[in-house]
Amino acid sequence: MKNIFTVKLIRERKSLRLIKLPFIVIFVMISTIVASGFGGVDIFGFSLKGYAWIMQFVLCLLLLFHKPKRISFPWHLWSPWVCLVLVYLVLSPYENALQRSTMIVCPIIVGAAVSRYSIREAELQQFSKLCEYIALTFYVIIAFKSGILLLGVLPEITGLAAETMTGALLATLFAVRYAYEKRRALFYWAGLSLIPIIALTRTAIAATGLTLPATFAPLNFRKRIIIFIIVAAIGIGIFYTERFQKKMFYSGEGTLADVSLSNPDLGTAGRVWLWELMEQEVTLRPWFGHGANSSEEIVIAITDVLKHPHNDWLRLRYDYGYIGTFIFGLCLLIQVFHALKQAGNVGGENKIFFYIGASSFLPFVLFMFTDNIILYVSFFGNFQFTILGLAYAAQKTREIDTQRYLHMVSMTHLWNSLDKKHTGVNNISDCKE
Repeated sequence: MKNIFTVKLIRERKSLRLIKLPFIVIFVMISTIVASGFGGVDIFGFSLKGYAWIMQFVLCLLLLFHKPKRISFPWHLWSPWVCLVLVYLVLSPYENALQRSTMIVCPIIVGAAVSRYSIREAELQQFSKLCEYIALTFYVIIAFKSGILLLGVLPEITGLAAETMTGALLATLFAVRYAYEKRRALFYWAGLSLIPIIALTRTAIAATGLTLPATFAPLNFRKRIIIFIIVAAIGIGIFYTERFQKKMFYSGEGTLADVSLSNPDLGTAGRVWLWELMEQEVTLRPWFGHGANSSEEIVIAITDVLKHPHNDWLRLRYDYGYIGTFIFGLCLLIQVFHALKQAGNVGGENKIFFYIGASSFLPFVLFMFTDNIILYVSFFGNFQFTILGLAYAAQKTREIDTQRYLHMVSMTHLWNSLDKKHTGVNNISDCKE
């Protein structure tokens, strides 16, 4: 048994050494880890998480200018949203509008750049294997940053909301892989599901927990229901723990029936108050909004501390109005359905990656209700669209390889027929004569 494990480990190491993913893919993966582990470190006045997404954006933009015809990512699906963001950027008088607008479209640029490359099954398998190592790295990062290794107890407050977003994305990947009978993926998913519990981030607990029972991958219905019941039972158990109750309610205790934004005892750190004031301003310009990044100005004016509303759906309605929010939501839905449609046209690892890309929008949408995931591209968005880019690149590569094979076969038949005509040999009897 030990020898079998050793041989398998050697094969995995050889596969990682021999197969080369595109540099930009490796760069996104490494910079995501750096942003999560050391994102708060400042260098020359800018944080590492800021450098991470800026460098990704610049590199990918340069790649797009080099042979843009190779792009297989369906960027046209997002073109209405991108055009709207650019128009609002040009017209915006608000500070930091350029930075925020660039962050919003950055994942799309990354996905398009990644889709330029030739990607086959082996590269997709290597990416998944590297994600296992990233998951293990995340366990260590969370253990150190939460203080568990030093204190030996779960912390009251961690400030690890952004890191749990990356954990939710990785959980989506392993959830899909488990649906395809990759049993080992279940252990990675379970470990990643513990991260938001350790970090005590409420939306992340729900979003990560749902990545498996609500995955878009073809998971057995009975198994899906059983998993959902188990997740729900664990979630309710966590809800009634003293640690969770203290964060959920100002009084330190409450029931599921008390979870309502209208409940003054609900612990929202003042967000509901902020949201109510912003909602009043939304009604003044409901259709077209106040302008790109206008939400930052009002949040600072109200709180004098925060810059973001911690509610991206509200941010979109305030900045871009109902029309802009509708366009964003429509583009998102079309992308999901397009990825699911492509998943039905391919097989193997390529199918799995399309399902991962489509399923990743579920936690994304949930995070949007209570956080700033649209701007946290160095934690979620760029990695998410890297996966989508790989899926479309693999599909295009497969089509090209198939065309080359068919061309080679047709040329071989043509050559054989010409050769027979030239030699005058038509069958075996001719040879005997």
